[in-house]
Amino acid sequence: MNLVRFDPFSVMRDFDRLFETTGEPTNRWMPRVDVFDKDNDLVVRTEVAGVNPDSIEVTVEGGSLTVKGSRSFDTEESIENYHRREIFEGSFERTILLPEGVDPEAVTAASKDGILEISVPKRPEVLPRKVTVEVQR
Repeated sequence: MNLVRFDPFSVMRDFDRLFETTGEPTNRWMPRVDVFDKDNDLVVRTEVAGVNPDSIEVTVEGGSLTVKGSRSFDTEESIENYHRREIFEGSFERTILLPEGVDPEAVTAASKDGILEISVPKRPEVLPRKVTVEVQR
């Protein structure tokens, strides 16, 4: 049985894409993001294909994590020569609200194969703690 997770914002993203792909090309785009727990970290993965890793800026401030960057393609084609244009270029910015109990001072980021992976460690006091149960006989 296949289950599909309900995403209340998918309609809003589709609506935004409708306006992005009609009319003049935009110079802002929004890469897709996955946010999940992995071991003792909160992990944020972002699609950044075509973006120079040196131009990516990751900041943590006021309980939120922001990823900024830009990409451009060296092309000599004029816009009139395109039959279809879906690969966005220009600047982007994504902000993710961080949950309580993470350590913003220990954030690490690495880029590989067009995927930026940011690890935000959780503080030890919010991690699950194993309790030993004494058996009395």
